Order: sequence, then structure tokens, then C-alpha cells
Amino acid sequence: MILKNRDTIVFAGDSVTDADKLLTTDKLGNGYVKLVHDALIAFHPEYEFRVINAGVNGNTSRQLLARWQEDVLAQKPDVLFLMIGINDVWRHFDYQHPSARFVSKEEYRTNLLSLCKQISGVREFYLLPPYYMERNRSDEMFCMTQEYAHCAAEVAAQCGAKVLNVQSAFNEYMRHRSGQSISWDRVHPGPIGSLILARVIMEELCK
Repeated sequence: MILKNRDTIVFAGDSVTDADKLLTTDKLGNGYVKLVHDALIAFHPEYEFRVINAGVNGNTSRQLLARWQEDVLAQKPDVLFLMIGINDVWRHFDYQHPSARFVSKEEYRTNLLSLCKQISGVREFYLLPPYYMERNRSDEMFCMTQEYAHCAAEVAAQCGAKVLNVQSAFNEYMRHRSGQSISWDRVHPGPIGSLILARVIMEELCK
């Protein structure tokens, strides 16, 4: 198994990671982070783990970069998961936000590189590119999300991070069932969608 006893595992990201963590007593939220935490305890009761949810609702890569040192690296993670980028895409389709606040693909790449370059002392680093739960491959937001995901994969290769392709996991699910059964807006996973995310992560951690 990749994990070691007394590892600190940090999950950094946006609302998908946050999952209303401030409304839960353990601050792990109601999403995939909580599921991974509980699965680790259930499958490996002999180990002690420290799991930290460092997701913040609405964060873009620009906003995560501003709090990276204090909220993420200060926790001294042994294992770090980074999933950011869907809000960078979403803002281009949310007409309530002025264009000056958009994060371009070029800035997204630069922000990710800056995040990665600041990492020190992390034994295992995983980058989860943004995903969009949409069957229509010509959908405009799906296409842009894929472009940002490609950037994330390129940055991961430069930084030596491992890529976990959650888009593939959702695509496989949607071969058999509607995406609406796992997400009301094609971004925020419900209980089943969160379980799919947790499964992808657990399969990697338990290798």
C-alpha cells in the first residue's frame, strides 16, 4: 500500500472537495473526502491517518494559489491530492462574473505550475484534472473542460505528479446510466458520484 502509518493526507480543491465541510463536526464534508477517510479506517484499522479537507467553495486556481501555503503546505502533507480547475472553466459560462475575473487556459497552466513548484517534502502528489459529467462530446463546456484537463496533465508531467483521470471513471458510468443520476449540474457529485471519486482514489492508495 502507498500509505504509511501516521501519514497526513491533504485534499486541496474547490466545492467538490469542500462538500460543506464547515457544516460537519469533523470538517471533512459530505463528499468524497469523507468517504476516503472512512474507507481507510474500515479497510486499515491498524493504521493511524490524519485526513484534511482543504477545499473551499468557489475556488479557482488563482484563489487556491493565494492560500496554498497557509491552508495546504502548512499542514505538511505526506500525500497530497489536488483537484482544481472546473471553476476556472465555469466562470466563462457564468455571465454574472465580469470577464476580468476569468482564468484563461494560459493563466491556469501558470497557476498550476506555481502550485507544484512550491511543494516540498510531499512523498506522493496526485493531480486530478477537472471533469464534466456530460455525454455530448460537442458540448461547449465539456470541450473547454477537456482543454483545461489537458493542461493539468501536461503540468503533472512537468512536475512529476501522478494523474488520476476521474473523467474516464465518470465516462464509464455514463455508458450505462445518465449523468443526472450522479450530479444535478454535471459538476457537483451526489452520493454515487462522490463514491466514484472515492473509488478512483482508494484504488490508487491501496495499490
